Amino acid sequence: MEIRDYADNISTFSNAFVPILAVNNYLSNEVFDLKKTCLDSQVEIIDLKKSSINLQNENAKLQAALTTAETHIKYYEEQIQLARLRRFGKKSEVNPNQLSLFDGFEKIEVTNTPEAPIEIKTVPYARCHSHKGRRIDTTNLPRERIIHDLEPAKKICQCCGKELVKFGEDVSEQLEYIPASIKVIEHVRPKYTCQCKEAQTVKMAPNKESPIAKSLAGASLITEVIIKKYQHHLPLYRQSQIFLQEGVDIPDNTLGNWIMQAGELLLPLKKALWHEIENCHNLQVDETPVLLLSPNKQGYMWVYHSLEPQNRFAIFDYQNTRGSAAPNTHLAEYQGFLQNDGYIGYNALKHKTGIVPLGCFAHARRRFAEIVKISPGGKAQEALDLIGALYAIESEAKNFEKEARYKIRAEKSKPILDRIKKWLIETAATTPPKCALGEAIAYAQNQWLYLTNYVDYGETKIDNNLVENLIRPFALGRKNWLFIGNEKSANIASLIYGLIQTCKLNAINPRNYLIYILNQAHKLRRYQIEPKELLPQFIDKNLLT
Repeated sequence: MEIRDYADNISTFSNAFVPILAVNNYLSNEVFDLKKTCLDSQVEIIDLKKSSINLQNENAKLQAALTTAETHIKYYEEQIQLARLRRFGKKSEVNPNQLSLFDGFEKIEVTNTPEAPIEIKTVPYARCHSHKGRRIDTTNLPRERIIHDLEPAKKICQCCGKELVKFGEDVSEQLEYIPASIKVIEHVRPKYTCQCKEAQTVKMAPNKESPIAKSLAGASLITEVIIKKYQHHLPLYRQSQIFLQEGVDIPDNTLGNWIMQAGELLLPLKKALWHEIENCHNLQVDETPVLLLSPNKQGYMWVYHSLEPQNRFAIFDYQNTRGSAAPNTHLAEYQGFLQNDGYIGYNALKHKTGIVPLGCFAHARRRFAEIVKISPGGKAQEALDLIGALYAIESEAKNFEKEARYKIRAEKSKPILDRIKKWLIETAATTPPKCALGEAIAYAQNQWLYLTNYVDYGETKIDNNLVENLIRPFALGRKNWLFIGNEKSANIASLIYGLIQTCKLNAINPRNYLIYILNQAHKLRRYQIEPKELLPQFIDKNLLT
């Protein structure tokens, strides 16, 4: 009985623990689920943190891309503005806000430069009195005097009846244009013979040699065609139309043949000019593109300009490419100053022994000037102010001999160059390189050694503008005639352009010069005269009058 009761009690206790175990199991499951949920939440938190980090990284990348895009957009906007400016804007580099640069140095103030202002004497400037029109000098023109007198009846005094007495005259001038004319000059050679039957003798004076054999064109007519085409940029077909209006029909291809044949006669002068490179020690070089019609390609006209005082000349040289082979070949033996822009085609010559390389401050200034035109003021204007100070010193020094010019540059230009160099370094640190200002600064820094070499020599120039001035007429003519027919025509054109520009450098009238040398062409062909004697810088000017 006791044993049965004990078993019943155990069964009762066991039945009592069943709910407790169930609850315990339930709680255990709940705890497990909670732990699992917590772990899942932690995983989600970790994923969210990773997502947040990824989003932050993505946002940083997008911000960087946006900044880059904005920089590119700004850069391309500047390039578009600069392209429009170069094509449609004024070519002058002087901004209206910069006109005072050459009157003094009051505005040369650069931020963050503690140095004391540099004292430089102001370039004298005398303002001309305003007047209507520009006075034309007529003293060297031929004159025709026409007297407008009173009729005899009007020379009687109405009061006393006596004849009026002349006490002076009133003279007024008027310019009239007499059109050019073409005339035929007949060269007549009388024939002489003897009346005797034994000697059959016929004598006459030697015939006048024409510049072009068996051609109707005389030296003055050929020169007129050359001058109109290469100095006044008038294409041959227009000249042919003008001749037709004057009563003579000369096809444009005939005019072209005259130029080609005349140029071939004068080719020895081109060789003589190249020989003068050896006697030159101060040279400027530049190049400009030109379109060749046959074959249809772009070539380049290279220009070599001598700054020697007693040997000023210009050589135009056509080449099919802009490669460095041409200047390297022509200047293989050259020793002296060599001034050019930053084109890499001159790099080999710049490092050649015996050559002092010079840069062009006009190219450096031009980049800042373009920025000022599209965005006045700012850092670019600061650069223009400083560079303008250098040019004002050059304006003062140009009237001195080279020794005095060297001293002026050493005393006044070098301190300004030091300030420009410091300004470039400081401004470059805060300027994006991929913008117009950044590129202008980079150009100046890359060319700095060559840009500043001029101050160490009194006979050098601050820029390459003189040779650019020689190229400008060629570039102007290119807008009219558009292209050159072929390589042979380009070589003849280069010869003629060089002779005309060399005439101008030596204060010689190109028309008078060409007429004279064309009349000497046969002596040149027969080696009766040295080509050097006919070069504009050496020719006797009395022969050209």
